[in-house]
Amino acid sequence: MKTEVLVIGAGPAGSTAAMGLARDHDVVLLEEHPRPGSPIQCAGLVTPRGVPAFASDSVINRVRRARIHSPLGYTLALEAKGTRAFVVDRARFDMMLFERAVDQGASAMSGAKAVSVGQGDDGVAVSVESGDGLAEVSCAVAIGCDGYRSATRKATGLPPAKHMLTGIQADLVGVELDPESVELYLGSKVAPGFFAWAIPAGETARVGLCTWDAEHAPAVYLKKLLARPEFAKAKRVSSSSGMIPLGPGRTARSGRILLAGDAACHAKPLSGGGVYTGIRGAEFCVECARSFLGTGEEAALERYDPLWKEAFGKELTNAFRLRKVYVSLSDKKMDKALRVFSEPSLLALVQDKADIDYPASLTTQVLKLAPKLAQFSPELIESFLK
Repeated sequence: MKTEVLVIGAGPAGSTAAMGLARDHDVVLLEEHPRPGSPIQCAGLVTPRGVPAFASDSVINRVRRARIHSPLGYTLALEAKGTRAFVVDRARFDMMLFERAVDQGASAMSGAKAVSVGQGDDGVAVSVESGDGLAEVSCAVAIGCDGYRSATRKATGLPPAKHMLTGIQADLVGVELDPESVELYLGSKVAPGFFAWAIPAGETARVGLCTWDAEHAPAVYLKKLLARPEFAKAKRVSSSSGMIPLGPGRTARSGRILLAGDAACHAKPLSGGGVYTGIRGAEFCVECARSFLGTGEEAALERYDPLWKEAFGKELTNAFRLRKVYVSLSDKKMDKALRVFSEPSLLALVQDKADIDYPASLTTQVLKLAPKLAQFSPELIESFLK
């Protein structure tokens, strides 16, 4: 099979890339699972800019509050004036984007997995495994949106993620949560290397965590989390797990292969979220691929890295630097740092200005209001103040 563009992976990034190109070009959208959005591997907390208007029916709740629980028992309560995030039905959300891509003209191959990817001077060749056996698909441009196990990334020879989070989540019924608030839990005994969460999702609560460089498997920490009084009497109705690659590299491109989403390691280092950056990266893939297909000039594809770096690359880099400070903190220091944010001027700044997609952008302002935070990593903090 030959096509102009092969998009590998029909998550939000892949479907966005396919819908943007399919109106004017021959596009094949490859999805390894029988149905996009399943199995679920996401907490489903997405900022408004990450939810296209046509997918608004996938929104379950609107969140404007957060309570952050320190390892030593302190709780920091944050409240914004307006909605800061949507809780979405990820299965429905992914399917709505997928269907829009098909409506725009993309040819979908579900239950078909890319098992090997190679490229030469005249394009990219992909071996696809499905119920019908192996097939070869050749294309002028390949856009890899195939997640943390990306076969497309392996084909580029790019290095693996700097940090790979391992996550697990349970959907519970019988938990009383504020429908406009998320609960976050910190600490080495709760979720080493990251954090745990409880997110209201209609009739259920999504309770989960991610870990990194942990002594035990995530399921061990989840069992302890679910033993807390607020969850102990709840009933588990489903579970999911997955991995999140953190730490963007210098490039998300090799020849005629462009990477977006988790395949590009574009998840946000402080929250683990990747829907917004995945969709934004896919939009840049569309822009560059369309230009290349129209002109045949390789320089059009070379524009991809500058585009995503300008839009969110600096944020990912700075957020990863802050993450390294976070994972170095003891539980005692983590508690101490969280208490600093209760100071009125700092609390007001965070509540009014914090952006979930660009949290590191406030670093300089935060440090000027609370210079005592410099004690946790003097050299790094000094670099933000220059």
